[in-house]
Amino acid sequence: MNYKILNEYNLTEDEMDGVVVRVKAFVINSKNEIMLASSNGGVQLLGGHVEIGEEPVDTLKREMMEEAGIEIANHEISEPFYEVKHYTKNYFHSSKNIIAKIVYYIVRTDKVPNRNRVKLTKQEQNYDFHIQWIPFESFEKYVEGFLNSEKEVNRWIASEMLSAFCEVKSISSMS
Repeated sequence: MNYKILNEYNLTEDEMDGVVVRVKAFVINSKNEIMLASSNGGVQLLGGHVEIGEEPVDTLKREMMEEAGIEIANHEISEPFYEVKHYTKNYFHSSKNIIAKIVYYIVRTDKVPNRNRVKLTKQEQNYDFHIQWIPFESFEKYVEGFLNSEKEVNRWIASEMLSAFCEVKSISSMS
């Protein structure tokens, strides 16, 4: 597994108050399309925060059900292939320094989103969260379009997705 460390303030492990783990998935179907979520003027991969006592793969399965209404089986989920560690000062404007780890997986499935099974948060509903498929060969150019977003969070997410996509492309070229 490859890693990327982002540490703008050169924080040390001793200065960190905790770790938050999130999982994200490149969901790819047999037509070689990637599932993306659009929300609040940006795009993102499906996934979310690992809850206390939850295994990352179980988080991924839970998030796939909540965000897309899809039940994913273990055999559809790859081993994690990429991890980004953000050493974050004053995490979400708190006085805490947190390591935010984002662990990336590939999910290969032809299951389609089922809106009747989706359980979006109020924030996701308010931000018009919805799913779309992007052809693999168009993914990079599509996501690059969000690098100039007015919202910093959308630029940050797009940049990280593109970094992870480079790993996906190298894995796909080996298969």
